[in-house]
Amino acid sequence: MVSLKSASGFLIGLLEKVFYRWGVFTSKHPYPVILVSLLVTALCAIGFVNFRQEHQADKLWIPPWSEYLVNKRWLSGNFQGKHRTEFLLFQKDNVLTPEAIQQMWEIHKKISEIKIHGFTFNDICSKIPVGDIFHTDSPSPRYECTEDPTASANIDKKANGEDREKDSVWPDYYDYGEDDYNTAASDPGQDDLWTDYYDYENDDSYYTTDSAKNCTTIIPRIDFELYGKDLPKLKKKTTTTTSTTTTSTTTTSSPEDNISAASLVLSSTSKPKKEANEDEENDELPIDVYCNILQSLQEKCAQFNLLEIWKYNETLIYSTTQQEIIDAVNLLERNPWNSHRAHYLGSLGSKTRNASGHTIAAKSVQMYWQVKIPDGAILVKNQGSGLELEPADQVTLDWEKAFVEIALNTTFPGVSMYPHAARSYSDVSTDAIFFDAIKLASGYMLMFIYTILMLGKLNAVEVKMYLAITGIASVGMGLMIGMGLSSALGFPYTPMHPAMPFLALGIGIDDMFVIVQCWNNVKKQHGSNIEISEAIGQGLKHAGVSVTITTLTDVFAFAIGSISRMPGLSAFCVSCAIALAAIYLLQVTWFVAFLALDEKRIAAKRHGIVPCVVKNDYNPTDMCNREALFAKFMKAYTKMLSNWIYKAAVIVTTLTLLGFGVWGATEIEQKFDPILLLPKGSYLRKWTEVNSEMYPTNGWSSVVYTGKMNYSNLPYMDKLMDDLQDVVNQKTYLKSRGSWWLDLKKWALKNHKADTVEDIWTEKDFPMILSEFLHSSDGAKHKRNFEFEGNLTCGNPAPPIKVSKFSVGFPNFAGPSEHIPAKRLLEDMVNKSKISERAFSHVKIYAAWETDEIIGTELYRNIGLALVAVVVVTLVLLTNFQICFMVFCCVILTLVDIVGFLHFWEMTIDIISCVSIVLAIGLCVDYSVHIGHAFLIAPGSRLEKAVSAIETIGPAVFNGGFTTFLALSLLSLSQSNIFITFFKVFFLTVVFGLFHGLLMLPVMLSILGPQSMDENGSNAPISSPTSSVSPAPSEHHSPAPAGQLGKQGQRNLSYIQDNVISIISENSLDEEKGGRYPE
Repeated sequence: MVSLKSASGFLIGLLEKVFYRWGVFTSKHPYPVILVSLLVTALCAIGFVNFRQEHQADKLWIPPWSEYLVNKRWLSGNFQGKHRTEFLLFQKDNVLTPEAIQQMWEIHKKISEIKIHGFTFNDICSKIPVGDIFHTDSPSPRYECTEDPTASANIDKKANGEDREKDSVWPDYYDYGEDDYNTAASDPGQDDLWTDYYDYENDDSYYTTDSAKNCTTIIPRIDFELYGKDLPKLKKKTTTTTSTTTTSTTTTSSPEDNISAASLVLSSTSKPKKEANEDEENDELPIDVYCNILQSLQEKCAQFNLLEIWKYNETLIYSTTQQEIIDAVNLLERNPWNSHRAHYLGSLGSKTRNASGHTIAAKSVQMYWQVKIPDGAILVKNQGSGLELEPADQVTLDWEKAFVEIALNTTFPGVSMYPHAARSYSDVSTDAIFFDAIKLASGYMLMFIYTILMLGKLNAVEVKMYLAITGIASVGMGLMIGMGLSSALGFPYTPMHPAMPFLALGIGIDDMFVIVQCWNNVKKQHGSNIEISEAIGQGLKHAGVSVTITTLTDVFAFAIGSISRMPGLSAFCVSCAIALAAIYLLQVTWFVAFLALDEKRIAAKRHGIVPCVVKNDYNPTDMCNREALFAKFMKAYTKMLSNWIYKAAVIVTTLTLLGFGVWGATEIEQKFDPILLLPKGSYLRKWTEVNSEMYPTNGWSSVVYTGKMNYSNLPYMDKLMDDLQDVVNQKTYLKSRGSWWLDLKKWALKNHKADTVEDIWTEKDFPMILSEFLHSSDGAKHKRNFEFEGNLTCGNPAPPIKVSKFSVGFPNFAGPSEHIPAKRLLEDMVNKSKISERAFSHVKIYAAWETDEIIGTELYRNIGLALVAVVVVTLVLLTNFQICFMVFCCVILTLVDIVGFLHFWEMTIDIISCVSIVLAIGLCVDYSVHIGHAFLIAPGSRLEKAVSAIETIGPAVFNGGFTTFLALSLLSLSQSNIFITFFKVFFLTVVFGLFHGLLMLPVMLSILGPQSMDENGSNAPISSPTSSVSPAPSEHHSPAPAGQLGKQGQRNLSYIQDNVISIISENSLDEEKGGRYPE
């Protein structure tokens, strides 16, 4: 132990000697030091020529070699996604009313009229082929003629709704599966009734009468026969069942139970329903004729909403009735706008059903628009300072901006609309950072004002406003050096970097307070009898060692964070490590030089605000009389620290906080949800919340991509579909699965293209069957699921498949404990399926899910390595096991309390909290190391040394922590989860860090701290005789009895000089003092 103490004394003494000489030199030559500091800063700023920003989420939070990014790079070269979908959630008490439909039409017209750089939606939309070669946007007229002159009047009555065959109305709809349109269980005897189904309600047709011929032209509003479900095969409910009520669906029993049946009227005048399916009719056409017709069909924009039921016809929309709306959403299975299959019930949220289970009302509906990025377009990679998901060209971005503005600025009574454009995430996160930066700047202003008040005295001369400005300027210069050098090294600027000023100010101002505090201690000891250069040298002797220890622990902690697997965190840590090192060097050079100049100004009695004014008659007292207040506090604190009841209370409080911290730390959830990064009041956050409320079971849909495949892979594809369906039936990890293969197999067997499934996967037949399928009405929608090695041509066999895809639906997962095993299960099934040499599942949310998989290990690894750095640095520089262990315990206790109480504060472990907790290590180390170092070099018994540590460095530690709190205070009003997380983490850091550093650590040091002994067994410090840690003597007293604390006069300079174990030789000390330091 003696050798360790000797080593500790030697190392600290050596560092003190270096800082003493540097302090003297800087105070004598302040201007060269200032100029060199500016020059170095300017040179480092040259690195900004290589400055770049990175806001793409998948390049920030997951490793470059992750499966997600590897698959994404493969897709970019083989199956580029150039489509961007825009959503609009329309919410109303009941969206299935004429008023709601008309309001949807108004917003749709406004969006269709958006014109950006000469382009409208029709110009930039994704195009899809019409699903039926006989599709027409104009309904086919029908005629009713009679020679009876009264018949025309009767027809007119039907047109006006005056005469309807009520007796033929069925009381309820027939049962059909909402997710399966092919319920084939028919009710015996009903086929004849439904064969000639036709609805001639007034709200379903136009009627025009030719009185000369007694004929009426009937134009169907909605062709239910062509686009509706296969009604003869539907099974009629014979009993009334009671449905359960869920979050999203309400079952009612009201007069409206029969509203949906009102239009199911039989009429002998309707045209016969087609018996043969459409594709069989198409087969009667010569293949060349069929293909010519198909190629001549006009493609339509990819959009989906209820308005397509009326083919976007304004006249039909403004004349619709609630009856027609309810019939349409329940009966239609094909889209009248483009003849593709449609599931209108799936777009409705919070549905209300009648007793037979049919939807009669809903509180929300989704509207979709899809745009396409043109080939060869120049992509805007940096859309702002927020997070980006996918880059796009400028026209698309501007159109999306106009889309959002229209949705937000258009209002209807009783209607709420929530847009979600592809660019929304970037926009909202950018706005959050900008507006919260204002709050953060206001917090910095509070910090600045407090710093001015605490650095000097509140009188005309000794106020240190300009010194505070130069100190804060050194932080800004350090940030410039950090960003300049990190940019030169190739590291990008990320959305995490706006937190750097806060961290830099918190640590930089703490160092500034420590330097000024030690300077004040020297002035108290020697008054005006010491020269400015000597006083600054003596003050920097102690302060330099203390801030060196804390800076090295901070720099090492961030340097360790730079090896993180998350590129965004790595770039942030590199910038922070360089910036903190630069701020440390500027504090002991730039700031110390200005401290010397400021002291010369005070000595010349120049005004603190207007230096050109000399105040010969100024009063050197402090308006707040802080010295007297602090003396009273120290007197009370000395009594408390010597009281075992106080010590026991502090220890019990520490253990209680630790208990709650451990409890919370074991319960805290690990979850990274990108939506939580959005401000709570933002339109996108509202969209996600309302969407989750209206569609609680809707989860993410993953896409399974395959590489090259042919007929030989189809048996494996068939088996994979069966295996996936088995998982879907378990209702745990998968909700649905759909594939072109399932539709192709059904189509081929139905249309007699193959007698068995095995006939499809032959080398001879498969290419032609696939081609015919993709050119049929059932298969046209699957064209976008393929990339071929050649051109797909109607009438010719399909070229070899280069890439194909199909979708798998996930349920709405609660967190990583559910979605991580689900993702792994799907990937394992796909990898083992043999459907292609390369097959994988991919969706954007995988980036967040992969982050969830690594965030926990990243957090614990970075914390562990940072703690190792703390132990190594404190042990090397302090060379005292007891102090090192106690500082380590303070850091551990603080971290456990922070993590535990974050759980009670409703926080989770995500990217932001992970980074913040690692940053917290740097702050909480400062609070403890300063006290530990001050204790180590203080004279006296354990109790005296503990009190001396608080008296000499405690105010600086408290001021450093309080200024950090001031900088954070206004962030508590933020709506951004990023800054709310910063506030919560660093508020807890300040509270628990100051508690353990200023209350718990002194108690433990007074009981178990190291005690230095000289050769005679007397208490003595292990520091040089001129240590600035000792307070100024007020009186001279004899030493106190052993084990008791003497008065302030007992800790004076003569006591230190009489009892010190000098490590540095007397000759070297004389040389240092140069005969100027009073003996």
